[in-house]
Amino acid sequence: MNFLGIDGGGTSTEFIIINEKGKILSHINKPTCHYKQTSLETFEKIMNEGINEVCNQANILVSQIDYSFIGIPGYGEILDDIKDIESIIEKILPLNSYKCANDAVVAWAGSLGCKPGINIVAGTGAIGFGIDSKNNFARASGWGHFCGDEGSAYWLGKKVIEIFAKESDGRLEKTPLYDIVLSELGISHDFDIIDLVVSQLEMKRDEIAKLAMILYKAAEEEDKFAIEIFSQAAYEHYLTIKSIIEKLDFEPHEKILVSYSGGVFKSGKYILEPLKRYLDEEKKDIELITPMLKPVLGAALYAMNMSLNDIEDDIVRILKLEEEKWKI
Repeated sequence: MNFLGIDGGGTSTEFIIINEKGKILSHINKPTCHYKQTSLETFEKIMNEGINEVCNQANILVSQIDYSFIGIPGYGEILDDIKDIESIIEKILPLNSYKCANDAVVAWAGSLGCKPGINIVAGTGAIGFGIDSKNNFARASGWGHFCGDEGSAYWLGKKVIEIFAKESDGRLEKTPLYDIVLSELGISHDFDIIDLVVSQLEMKRDEIAKLAMILYKAAEEEDKFAIEIFSQAAYEHYLTIKSIIEKLDFEPHEKILVSYSGGVFKSGKYILEPLKRYLDEEKKDIELITPMLKPVLGAALYAMNMSLNDIEDDIVRILKLEEEKWKI
């Protein structure tokens, strides 16, 4: 049997096919399929090309995919768009052989191996999603870069620009971040950052998100403002987790597993240590764990789970070995 997993994000879209034994048959990357960030036409193009290419790599036909789970950024947030998205997928995959959901769901499925708990996504955007043992589900955050997405790479990228501007004109003292921005962005005069952001980066969500790496480099230089911004981001993720816990029906003494995914968490201790401190302040048994699988494998695992209902106990372990083998 063949199972297709798709993880759509604000920066890229991943496609993977696995079999019922957990072996990876193919894996490819394509640009973002975020239809609000691009267009429905782009979404259709990415889906069409990605599904056909990943099938070709696996040496199977699209009709030979038994079930697919598709994580789509922004899915379900604008009800009128759901029908348009579904109609696009219907033209590519066999009817009743797939399920579409918000990309936060595949991130949860990967990080927790489809087990009860909560996952925080902090990539280009930010969102939290959780499921309890009674199969209730809830989400928080994920309001988009204009209305929210606090703690996301975009949010951090904007903070980089903000701190640089304040350090430039004297509202804040100059710290390592100031010189790192000049060096990384090739700026000769401080006001050049305005033209760079507006004209070169065109204020695009994914381009601004890339500036978050500067914050990490500044934190590595012990920049106090950078470290504080990461702590603020961690607090925002804590609020998201807290909100989801309150919406779900976890037992009073049940251990609540929390994991994470997305590029922001590549910042390691700067984001994870303050997040753990905030969670420890809660009077609940919350355990912050390393993600089990990448989101795209979570999508494939969820597709398998929905199709077979009963999967091998060690399937997550097998998929993890495959993930390392394929360097996903």
